[in-house]
Amino acid sequence: MTRIALEPYFLHQDQVQSLLGEHRTESARARAARRSDPEAALPYVLAAELAQALSSLGIGELARRVLERDLRAGQVVGTELQFEFQRDRDRDAPGFKPASFTAVLDAGEPMRVTGTFNAARIASSSASGSLAGNRRVYLIGTVTNLSAEQVELRPVFIGIRSFVDDDLPAGASAPRARVYPSDIGQFSGIDFASPFAEAEGEAVLRVPEDTVKRAFAELLGEPYVPKDWGGERSDLYTSRLFARGRQLSAAWLFKGPGFPRAMDVKALGKNGDQIDRLFTEPAELLVLQHCHQIKPSVVGMMDAYAHDVRHPRFYMIIDGADTGRILRSLGLLPVAPARPPL
Repeated sequence: MTRIALEPYFLHQDQVQSLLGEHRTESARARAARRSDPEAALPYVLAAELAQALSSLGIGELARRVLERDLRAGQVVGTELQFEFQRDRDRDAPGFKPASFTAVLDAGEPMRVTGTFNAARIASSSASGSLAGNRRVYLIGTVTNLSAEQVELRPVFIGIRSFVDDDLPAGASAPRARVYPSDIGQFSGIDFASPFAEAEGEAVLRVPEDTVKRAFAELLGEPYVPKDWGGERSDLYTSRLFARGRQLSAAWLFKGPGFPRAMDVKALGKNGDQIDRLFTEPAELLVLQHCHQIKPSVVGMMDAYAHDVRHPRFYMIIDGADTGRILRSLGLLPVAPARPPL
């Protein structure tokens, strides 16, 4: 079973205890009291209790809230981004060390994520170096101000979020959320490191989406291929996929030559709602395939949905190059016509 673990750099004890409620707070304080240094242990024990409570507290991913247009002041959200931290030492006072942070969330349109916190509340003296400069961290905070271009958060927790599988041997790490095509058992005969020529990329754009879908279904051994219709949440659903040595259910979203260019979030329906619909499928693995490049903003959105603490899942990205390699292995990649000599 996979669970979430939180390692705190900054933790606002009063706000965390308010989120946890009286019973969980008392349990955490009792565990901290049994440590050799209860005061130093309390932030870490509270972080562990918060990690256990995340799913029941309904703390959703910021990117998902933005994409669903379900973000409002007063909500508590979580986000993992590359933040820039700055200390304002000129305003230091006893017990008060002001610091600020900023990051950019790309959910179709860039949105700045900003906020301030009291660096005197860091979990330990060694954490100060982890909240300086550019750092990728997980932040839980309350929305205090909101506009179309910016969201301001009052942080409750800043630190590291990890996914731990208790069924794995001691010392082994939990499987990452992103699954790569080379992880798929049915793709084991395909060389995803092989060169991919520009002409082959152009050839992929000439393969109809339905042909690609049926080719993937045949590789997976999925005999039931639904016809496209306007209200579908995915284009293909199968429980016959094998990834990392185990069988998984998977829902697939295919984007073919109808969008023959690099995919951004805007290419995925109004407000990127095709991603939202895909993640409503009862599947363990959600797959996005495209006939061209897939931009990092789309990968980031898939990653944010997959890491939603309320329902974490796996995801996979198959861009035009990997699609071409798969089609090439099946003999389905059209051969570019030879150019006449000059």
